[in-house]
Amino acid sequence: MPSLRGIFRLKQVYEEQLSGNWSIKPDVWLSPSPFFGSWDYGYFGGGYGGPGGNPENSTVDRIDYSNDTATASSKGNLTLQRWVVSATGNNNYGYYIGGENYPSPEYSTIDKVDYSNDTATASSRGNLPSARSSVGATGNDSYGYVGGGKTPSVISTVDRIDYSNDTATASPKGPLSLARAEITAVGNQSYGYFCGSGGLTSPKTSVIDRIDYANDTATASPKGPLTSAKGAGGATGNSSYGYFGGGGYSSNVSSVDRIDYSNDTATASPKGPLSLARSYLAATGNQSYGYFGGGYPPAKSIVDRIDYSNDTATASPKGPLSQGRYGLAASSARANGFAAVGPSVTANVSRSGPAGFGYFGGGSGNNSRLQRIDYANDTATAIRLDDLSDGRDKLAATGNSSFGYFGGGRNGVVVDRIDYSNDTVSRKGDLTTPGRENLKATGNQNFGYFAGGQDSPSTFRSDVDRIDYSSDTSTALDKGPLTGNRGRHSATGNQNFGYFGGGQTPTTVSSIERIDYSNDTATAALKGQLIAAKSYLAATGNANFGYFGGGNSRVERVDYSNDTATAVEKGPLSVARSELSATGNQNFGYWIGGTPYPSTIDRLDYSNDTATATPKGALALGSRLSAAVSGGEYGLPN
Repeated sequence: MPSLRGIFRLKQVYEEQLSGNWSIKPDVWLSPSPFFGSWDYGYFGGGYGGPGGNPENSTVDRIDYSNDTATASSKGNLTLQRWVVSATGNNNYGYYIGGENYPSPEYSTIDKVDYSNDTATASSRGNLPSARSSVGATGNDSYGYVGGGKTPSVISTVDRIDYSNDTATASPKGPLSLARAEITAVGNQSYGYFCGSGGLTSPKTSVIDRIDYANDTATASPKGPLTSAKGAGGATGNSSYGYFGGGGYSSNVSSVDRIDYSNDTATASPKGPLSLARSYLAATGNQSYGYFGGGYPPAKSIVDRIDYSNDTATASPKGPLSQGRYGLAASSARANGFAAVGPSVTANVSRSGPAGFGYFGGGSGNNSRLQRIDYANDTATAIRLDDLSDGRDKLAATGNSSFGYFGGGRNGVVVDRIDYSNDTVSRKGDLTTPGRENLKATGNQNFGYFAGGQDSPSTFRSDVDRIDYSSDTSTALDKGPLTGNRGRHSATGNQNFGYFGGGQTPTTVSSIERIDYSNDTATAALKGQLIAAKSYLAATGNANFGYFGGGNSRVERVDYSNDTATAVEKGPLSVARSELSATGNQNFGYWIGGTPYPSTIDRLDYSNDTATATPKGALALGSRLSAAVSGGEYGLPN
């Protein structure tokens, strides 16, 4: 028989585990992992240091977001000295595009900075079809879009860089609505916004053009303008907002305009200014902060940080660049709603780590069962985990990247928390009222919102309870209500807004209302609606879209950037059912259980959402009137 002696004696390991002295995962593995973590940096490249400073340069400076009071560190250079250069990129690479080296003509070259090897000189990739400078550039995980610029004439051309084939020449796409240069671009994973233009290479304008990445051969569509005509500024943002700061040249400004992607026909709203008026600056950032660096006149090294959660305040100066310069460009793996991932992760990153599982709990007959779906192996039967603290049905669930919260339900006021790192359940602070059933929940990285529900079969509620994840042993706080009473509805959202749709009031309704997390004491606002009234449906989504399915077989998609419109019909579920639950990640939505198919799991592929959902592995124990949650939905950072 095997030996039981030695430092890894099985009995001793078990005793150490019971006593709490055995190392757990966070003691051993770095968080975030160096293999599945994020390049949590901003890169500022190129620019001009004169007069009185360095001329056009190829320097690349790196800002460490976790230590942003330090001076930026110099990394590997670009291949060419250039200014009025632009940049975009994806999770692994930054692309620095065009520019010029006065009095030489404009460049068509594209340099690629490898975030995993950022001390090396950038590598030359495929060119633009024509040489140009002062372009706007943005994109998503797969493509970069380069718009406008000076050739030396001012143009409206848009070219697309295919990151999977980046040695090829960029391909022409649908143009901007007008020719312009000294243009700045920002966007999220679905749309790119090309903002303003300067007065040196083109007439000043306040126009914002939107490119729809799903229809990129069409001419860009004008949206709500900037607050004034300006160009040569910097822009960055997250999945929900874009921030345009500075600009000018002969008359520089410090103003910051915010574009709300969910309401992009409105004029951009003025926010807290930069600490200093300047033009020809660059900007990048992450989901929480925007960094605006460099500028003119004279060549500046200052870096201002905008806090998106407090964007009416003046931006705060942080550690400077290594040298003063203007006409530079910036990129980051974290800007514009990119998932927080590292080099070893594919496009389906959200199927790995804490975001790689869906949790399904409670259900009919007041059961306490908790089950886990593995997104990387979703044809397998779900795994049974430890139970919730008590049995209940008609409950709701939401959470963040680390924890899931199951709350309310018939006979329940209790909130249980599941720790994704070890799948353990612990009881937390209660909701404000007991016996609240058929409520629904959604939230962001910091808070969970449990809204609506019923006290009895005929009494509906409009209450909204907010759980503060940083203080989750406290009783939830009562926040601004829904517009009216409703239950048997569904909810989803992104990091800025929560959407509650359908259900009964007690009549069955199709309306959708939105909670603004930045102003959650106000009453929710009515938005677009579902195609038809229905109840006992379920919803999930990613950073850009919410999907409402069930109540029948139809799945309907809400576009957060156009949330006053009626939802669009998408691929149906494989079978019609109600009283089901839903969760998912950035790439897929899962509709789980329900009546009359309590064990069925359907998966909808967001990249092909007109197709019928695909049946996947079943639940271990079928149920209805349950709740589901995942660390991968709502555009949560992984």
